[in-house]
Amino acid sequence: MLNYHLTTHHNNTLLVMLHGFMGDHHAFDHAVSRLQQDIDIVTVDLPGHGESMPVHEQWTFGWIAQQLNRLIQSFSYDHIYIYGYSMGGRIALYYGLNYHVDGLILESTSAGLEHRNERTERLAVDRDRGAAIVNDFEQFVTHWAGLPLFHTHQPLSDHQAAQLDAMRRRQQPAALKKALGDYGTGSQPSLWHLLGDYHQPVLLLTGTLDAKFEQLNARTHELLPNSRHIKLPAGHTIHVEHPEIFDTIVIEFIKEANHV
Repeated sequence: MLNYHLTTHHNNTLLVMLHGFMGDHHAFDHAVSRLQQDIDIVTVDLPGHGESMPVHEQWTFGWIAQQLNRLIQSFSYDHIYIYGYSMGGRIALYYGLNYHVDGLILESTSAGLEHRNERTERLAVDRDRGAAIVNDFEQFVTHWAGLPLFHTHQPLSDHQAAQLDAMRRRQQPAALKKALGDYGTGSQPSLWHLLGDYHQPVLLLTGTLDAKFEQLNARTHELLPNSRHIKLPAGHTIHVEHPEIFDTIVIEFIKEANHV
């Protein structure tokens, strides 16, 4: 089973939180401290991150969703929601399309690459990145932080930046390489054709400075029958750049969905 941490005050609603690439369940420590009075929260280490290291398995989307379902089924809650950021959002969406939850919260994520040639090209990129990770991990972490994807960060405090850097650097290079190969963007099946049949509530969060994902989620919003797309003055990491606004939006979405 995937490694996880449950924070409970015996509420009747559980929020499952899934981190992005090079993160782990500690990515949401500050959010948990603020959200825990309203909902119970389980933060999960995705395969190859933190302490989730089933190295003899192939970490396909189907396998990860199955493991996540085993974890969720071990709890007993009236309402269950899944939040996912970036890579975690892609897992959350896949899970929601294959298993029942009361709603999804997807931050800076996508339904995958639609065309086979796009996935083939991205697989090559993922493999190259995996090789770079094990070849010189310290250099790769520095390179990753400098990707155009993160240039739109609202200024982080020195403490926030140091915490983010430390989380990335405590991951295991070989496991990250396997994660990119097994369930990176190039390995994700396209989910676009399934969105029109998904009727659970979905909250889409993107930053206005993150043009690529803002456009992707505008299309996602059009296809999902029961979705809301909120755009904030932020880059790719809304939960880090605007934590208090993030908390308020998440809680309001869950409370509203619970009373529908």
